[in-house]
Formats: sequence, C-alpha cells, structure tokens
Amino acid sequence: MKKITVPMLNVLLAAGVILIIAGLLLISRFSLGFGVSLPVGPIIVMIFGAVTFYAAMTIIHWAIFFFVGLLLFFMGLAITFVFSNVFPFGSETLLPIAVIVSGICLVLTCVFKHRKIRGVYFTPSLILEILGVVFLLFSLKIIKIPFSIFIAKWGPLALILAGAVLIGVFLWQRNFNDFFPYDKDELSDLTDEEKEFYGE
Repeated sequence: MKKITVPMLNVLLAAGVILIIAGLLLISRFSLGFGVSLPVGPIIVMIFGAVTFYAAMTIIHWAIFFFVGLLLFFMGLAITFVFSNVFPFGSETLLPIAVIVSGICLVLTCVFKHRKIRGVYFTPSLILEILGVVFLLFSLKIIKIPFSIFIAKWGPLALILAGAVLIGVFLWQRNFNDFFPYDKDELSDLTDEEKEFYGE
C-alpha cells in the first residue's frame, strides 16, 4: 500500500473528527423526538475540545493540548448525553465521569507523548479511574451506605493496602531490577548516586 502523505493524513484526521462530532450530534438530535432539548453549551465545549485535539495532533504537538482537547471533548459529550437524557443518569454522575475520563485521557496522552504507556502516567491514571468508579457507584446509588461511613470503615484499610503495594514495588524493583529496566531518557535524569542505588 502506498504511504499516505502528511497533508492527506491531516485531512483524514479532520474528516474523522468531523464525522464523530456529526454522529454524536445526530444521536443527541434524535433524542429530541422524545421531548428533550439539546444543550448548546456542552456542544460548544465538545467542538472546542475537538479543535484543540486536532491542533495538538497536526500543528502544536504539545501533550497538554492533546490532554485538554480530549478531556473537553469527552466531557462535552458526557454533559450533552446527561442533559439531553440519552442516558438515564442525573447530573450527580458528572463528577465521577469527569474523574474516569481524566484517567483515560492521561493514558492516551502518555501514548501520544511517548508512543508507549509509562508508569509515571499509568499509576495516577489507574488511581483516577478507580476513584471515579467508586464515586460513580455512590452516585448511582449502587452502594447504599453513605459515603462518609464507607470512607470511615474502609478508608484505613485502603491506605494500608496502597502503602503495602508501594513498598512492595520498591522492594521488588530494588532486588529484581532486571524486570524494571529504565528507558535511556529516564536514566539520563538520574543522578550518579541514584544510578548506583538502582544498579545501573
């Protein structure tokens, strides 16, 4: 297959973004037949996010623009779907959805920036996604007890487990460094003392 030129790739990306926005707007528009009004503000946020994402992919190439573009697009989409009643969720689910979407966008930004998933992005992303799911379970009333009682009961155990996992990762990496090889760019950031500590 013949290699596609960069301008043609940019056109394909723009067409893909436009088609996704058009399809999502049509989904929201079809919900109008059920007596639901289509919110304009979230659609503007979604379009602004798509434009920022496109600029990050083709012109600017900054990871922060990529992250913000994706986050704005997905949050505009979520707000549009919640307020147009496409999904039967209330506005109380928007914060947990925002936390989950932030975690997903963080992983995608890592892939955009480094062409692979790195722990420095993956760990906070995983924490955000777990917290978002927990908050969503409370928002949807799947977990019936009050959040404050849940935190009082299970919070200390979660902190102990998180601390044990972090200590375990430290000890594992300290003793079995071959399973956690550093990238060359990570090694260049280490001091000589840190390189010696990690056996590099």
